[in-house]
Amino acid sequence: MAEAPRVQGAYQDKAFLDRDVMLDNSRFVNCRFERCAFVYSGGTMPVLSGCNFESCTWNFAGAAANTISLLSGLYNGGFAGMVEATFSHIRQGSMIAQAEQTAADQVTSPPHGIRTIPGLPGPRLIKVPKPE
Repeated sequence: MAEAPRVQGAYQDKAFLDRDVMLDNSRFVNCRFERCAFVYSGGTMPVLSGCNFESCTWNFAGAAANTISLLSGLYNGGFAGMVEATFSHIRQGSMIAQAEQTAADQVTSPPHGIRTIPGLPGPRLIKVPKPE
């Protein structure tokens, strides 16, 4: 029996069973996943809206795996407070968004405690309201 192809792309109102689901550049709306293995590699953020998950696993590869390794190394290397603070902000609804830097951004000072490297675009921490 042939192995089922990996799932990636745009889907709505579909059910997936025992599949490898590539999250990068994908969009899933009102889908159901059972015993699926999700893989995110650090590419374009996926859309997962109104989906249900049962007995699925979440895996990281490429740049996303490197980020997890960095956070783990920081946490275990004496920077646990910084990593915990990052996750606290995430739990409160904040997320990191890579924004294009404009001339106005370059003359505006960063928030207290944030250092940027001149000439390099930096990530922006933005607040995303949680649904009530």
